[in-house]
Amino acid sequence: MRKKQSNDYNTRLFSGGLRGRFHFARFEWLRESLRELGGAQDTVVELGCYDGKTINFLGKKPRRYLGFDENWEGGLPIARELWAAEKSYEFRSCSSPSEMLTDERFDLAICMETLEHVPPAFIEPYVARMAELTRGHILITVPTEKGPVFAAKHLYKRLFGNYQPYTLAEYVNAALGRLHKVERNDHKGFDYQVVIDAVQKHFRVIKTTPYPIRALPLALGFGIGIVAKSR
Repeated sequence: MRKKQSNDYNTRLFSGGLRGRFHFARFEWLRESLRELGGAQDTVVELGCYDGKTINFLGKKPRRYLGFDENWEGGLPIARELWAAEKSYEFRSCSSPSEMLTDERFDLAICMETLEHVPPAFIEPYVARMAELTRGHILITVPTEKGPVFAAKHLYKRLFGNYQPYTLAEYVNAALGRLHKVERNDHKGFDYQVVIDAVQKHFRVIKTTPYPIRALPLALGFGIGIVAKSR
């Protein structure tokens, strides 16, 4: 399991510059999608909550919030400190779908840039568990790790550090969208279509859109957002 200093995640992803703007774009996508949806948001469950940053981008503060996270980079203690005044907010450790323990059902489920990190065999079980906990909508974002967007992102990361190694063959296959020929490891070899397929099995998908620019084709988004509703 990866261990990093608690400030690493926020500093690395949100400290400014082009990378910071792209990573904040998923939260802007969330805020805009919730504004368009309307509906109940009084109770919220989130998978991959880290420090509870998502709460700041909801239309209003929920009455009840339950966040699950594997705590790879020390986000849970930060969340508990930041939201200590909110007695109905909980932040729990979770390493598998079976550890999402609660009998509650929620108006809204959220999962932001998380499913690309879990073992492939856990993706659909996590989505299925979220379906059991949700009586309203679910909003999910995942990164684009194939096609021309992957090619550009990988070259950028090679220039500025913090990239996963690819063989030349893997790089070419990922750039062409042939992810079955790329070793799966965290972001590497991740296919957002797998998540869309899993969501379609357990929810009614309303729309999928790229971000930060929704008018682009799905394959040209920095990431994609999925809006779905419980059945």
